[in-house]
Amino acid sequence: MIKILKSSAIKHLTRAAEKVKTQTIQIQKTATNPLERTPVQDTFSAAATSSVTKNEAKKMTSATQHQTLVDYEFIKKEKIFNDEIMFLLQPKTTANGAKVFTPNQTKVINLAVKKATFYKGMAKRLETMGNDTIGRVIKDIKTVFGGEKNYGKYLHARSKNGVPSSKESVSIYNKIIKEFKDQKVNTEIMNILSRRLYQKPYKLLDKTEKELVKLSVFDGDVKFESRDYKAFEKILTTGKRDYDEAIEWIKDLIGLRMVIPENANMTVAAQYLTDSILSGKLNVTRVSNYHSKHIYPYISQDTVKLWKQSVPGIELVQTSAIRKQNGYTTTQMNILHPVKDKSGKIRYVWVELQLRSEQLNKIGQIEHLIYDILAKKNIGKNIPELEKYYESIGIEKAVFEVFGNPKKEAAYTDYERAMYSWIRHNENPETKKRISVQKPILTDFGLGEYEPLLSFESLQQIDDTANILKSRYGKPNLKKVTPKK
Repeated sequence: MIKILKSSAIKHLTRAAEKVKTQTIQIQKTATNPLERTPVQDTFSAAATSSVTKNEAKKMTSATQHQTLVDYEFIKKEKIFNDEIMFLLQPKTTANGAKVFTPNQTKVINLAVKKATFYKGMAKRLETMGNDTIGRVIKDIKTVFGGEKNYGKYLHARSKNGVPSSKESVSIYNKIIKEFKDQKVNTEIMNILSRRLYQKPYKLLDKTEKELVKLSVFDGDVKFESRDYKAFEKILTTGKRDYDEAIEWIKDLIGLRMVIPENANMTVAAQYLTDSILSGKLNVTRVSNYHSKHIYPYISQDTVKLWKQSVPGIELVQTSAIRKQNGYTTTQMNILHPVKDKSGKIRYVWVELQLRSEQLNKIGQIEHLIYDILAKKNIGKNIPELEKYYESIGIEKAVFEVFGNPKKEAAYTDYERAMYSWIRHNENPETKKRISVQKPILTDFGLGEYEPLLSFESLQQIDDTANILKSRYGKPNLKKVTPKK
């Protein structure tokens, strides 16, 4: 029955999506940037309109509708709402082809633009705060690990062009929008739609039920009522609470990674952390000990439980979220760290600290190419030589072939998990001493034809070549040009 529902939902969803596309294809594009102007208000009282002619009022209304259309396109591009909501906010087309929004739609769209603009400003503000404090944070955290002469030398920060850098404003903004949708839109607005169909919150719906909610909206079976727009206004009105929430949502404003080489002892790093957490030198708020079944985490479960028992307020993530199917292993901590700004005032910034081995860190970096391809990112970085290289070896084609086939994808996931397990087995003196484990080979997982491209050894070679091309051709042309007289 579930399979039938899924099939039906997908068919109807495809049909409905085409319908939406047809309805909105005529919307004219505009070069107006909605962030560079104040949206026109479209609420006119009787007293206000009595002093203007009907033609003037009509022109004002027309201008408002046009501006709302511009705003609608803007929030659609920013993806601040789900597809269902954007469908319910879309304009009606009059007999003469004009796009018309209702007063309720106009108000919500106007507030959504202000909310997105606020979040963009917050993203830039947070990036600046991160860059202003990152130097001090690095110095403080290195001290926690014994300074440069001890394990502090293994600490690395997120960087840009080789310089320690805060999380960039674009990434911050995208994260804020994601959290806004998850914690506000899906719990306030999508709940309205889901409860009318299933009498339960949107987050509790399974994939099929969510598809059917979307279908019901697209088919006109579920609509917004006047009171629903009031709920919209509530979550879109911006105040101090939104400022505080945006800060809380960016737990990795400053990203640090402790990368332990093969000749170092991981237990020493764990002891540094324990001493600092229990003494209050490090304010850890959350610990995620990522590892898969039968793979040893970097910090033992007994140690992280000691942290939680000794320091009230530390959250230990113990859900299935830490069990990565592909075997991904790392210990990740969120830290609220105090630093002094230029005026001497204490400010608190969020730091994400990850701990892993040098070998596993290298594997994680080269494996990232696969996820960039699947996310359809520009892996060529607009470097012609790099683009030609990737095209010549057929890396994108191979990735889509494997991850476009459920059986091949499952086999490759098994290969990844076996590789992470092999690495952790050899990093742990106790397990390495007890039993010898063979290094996984992609061919053993039925994917021998992809060995030249998708084995970890091949990915390493591809990554090395890509880095050479980036360093050789990826730098901007700084040659001085003498202007013609």
